[in-house]
Amino acid sequence: MKPFKLGWWTLGILLLALARVEAIDPDPHGIMVQPIPDKLVVLTFDDSCVSHATYVGPLLKKYGFGGTFYITEFAQTFADKTLYMSWEQIKGLETMGFEVGNHSLRHGYFGSSSVEECARQLRGIEEHCLAAEVAKPVTFCWPVYSVNKRFFATLSEEGYLFARGGHERPYRPTMDGPFDVPSFTVHDKSLERKDSFAAAAELARDGRAVVFCFHGVPDLEHPTVGVEPKRFEELMNYLKEHQYKVIAMRGLAKYVDAKKAAKFLPFPSNLPWGGVTAEGNRLYFSVRNLPGDRRLSVPGMTSPIAKAWMMGDEKKRALTVVKADSGVDTIVVPESADVLSSGFPMVIVAEIQGGPVATILDWVFPGAPEAMIRGEEIFAPVAASTDRKHLRPIYRTGSPLVTGQPGSGVERDFTQPQTYTVRNPEGGERSYRVTAVPTLGAVAVTNSSFERFEGGVAPSLAKDGRVVLMGWSFILGKSQGEMGVRDLMEEPSAPPPRDGSRHAVYLRGVGNGITQPMIFDPGSYTISFDAVKRGGYEKVAAPLEVTIDGEAIFRVRSSEITEKWGRYQSPPFKVSAGLHRFGVVLGEGDGMDLIDDLVLEFRK
Repeated sequence: MKPFKLGWWTLGILLLALARVEAIDPDPHGIMVQPIPDKLVVLTFDDSCVSHATYVGPLLKKYGFGGTFYITEFAQTFADKTLYMSWEQIKGLETMGFEVGNHSLRHGYFGSSSVEECARQLRGIEEHCLAAEVAKPVTFCWPVYSVNKRFFATLSEEGYLFARGGHERPYRPTMDGPFDVPSFTVHDKSLERKDSFAAAAELARDGRAVVFCFHGVPDLEHPTVGVEPKRFEELMNYLKEHQYKVIAMRGLAKYVDAKKAAKFLPFPSNLPWGGVTAEGNRLYFSVRNLPGDRRLSVPGMTSPIAKAWMMGDEKKRALTVVKADSGVDTIVVPESADVLSSGFPMVIVAEIQGGPVATILDWVFPGAPEAMIRGEEIFAPVAASTDRKHLRPIYRTGSPLVTGQPGSGVERDFTQPQTYTVRNPEGGERSYRVTAVPTLGAVAVTNSSFERFEGGVAPSLAKDGRVVLMGWSFILGKSQGEMGVRDLMEEPSAPPPRDGSRHAVYLRGVGNGITQPMIFDPGSYTISFDAVKRGGYEKVAAPLEVTIDGEAIFRVRSSEITEKWGRYQSPPFKVSAGLHRFGVVLGEGDGMDLIDDLVLEFRK
């Protein structure tokens, strides 16, 4: 039996990590059912590899360990039973006492998909489980760690308790939301970092659990993410000899009230102070960073707040609610209330009374600058070359209960002004007259800082050749990699974006990227953006290419991208009139880049 020995490099990181853990994390909202014991480890296995049934399951059973096997069906290769399990083998793992979890039907990028498509992928595996007489899954695993925060509500409604993400750190149940539980990825390459597995396992203490993500043992189709059987058995020996308690993902429910956690620990949004969840007529403001003016509002939330109070205040003493200049109700936090230290949230409960106001908050023709709203008049610039007969404007009302006619994204003829009417549930309505204003060079990157990312909807042309502009979508290259939108207030792997926003797009894998169709006027343009390489143990960047219609017009070498945000600007490039597809794509390399604040400028 091969013993583990901590090298100086690993020992230094371990001592640093342990020095930061001063005590068990506080639990002001009663999320914990019972304390998590030291040395609690969760084992998870992704991608339905055949070695899960032939090797991993029997070995875990021998050690008395629990584990979760996350099932997906790769479209092209799942039928090859030399690579992937049959449903009979999956049922066999459940019979052995292991958890069968949901890894989506086709292992797609959830962060770039609509909620409807995510739901289809989720239910696809549920239907196969039903046919194979396997219990409906209660935990989910984000494929390639591509998290879609808009899908959290569906997971909760469908009875899911936890969803596993990435992040390479321990799970802190009173701080981390249940639908993005952090984990450590383990494969042969990661194990080259000396005793990384042992160092990570040692962090399962002081109320924190450690979740490990494995793939195949070995992984025959994707060997770079696999672990060799001999090495895997050494890891399991280590856990056994050091008396770790090893459970499945669903076993966390013994310690964590997942429903409370979902309510009080929402996924961080683009709000600078935290996030909000809704339950009936109540909102739960989860405050992680109290603003200097101690005022909290949700931009675009036009429903009035009847009363607000501090969670945990048995007397429910009312907090002051005032109206901001925008008309949005704003909660004023008194000087006596402080946000908990070390990032733990303060929760405020707000009761909503009455429905939202019928109003349009913002308006844009994708690929053009945002419109100017003056009362009931909306003036929206578009490039002079735009065919105004076939435009699909995007607008927000601030509430799904406020509907518009025509709806957002519906094609209209804007050669003449159009009338839009929005209505609230109480019958209130407001009409707007919208004018598309041809303006030379009025081309802009829609959602340039990814604060309202709605990717994955793209084609650039309809079947009849008409223009269909819908903002960002992802480019999927030949390699699997990773890509999505990351909240950098929660990610220790990169500093906050330079423009003060919370989000940035992240890309890893040759050929992966982002793209957006635009209508250009003829002339010269420049594109500028911020970029940074992911920190952590890899600290490697990949080269970037800015493209127009797939042709590179500007390149940034990997050596130019550092761990500090840098601003990169292309030389002027000429574009002909009409529809073109702008993109940012990764070149050769195994690093991860983060991109933010893309600005397109018309020169002449």
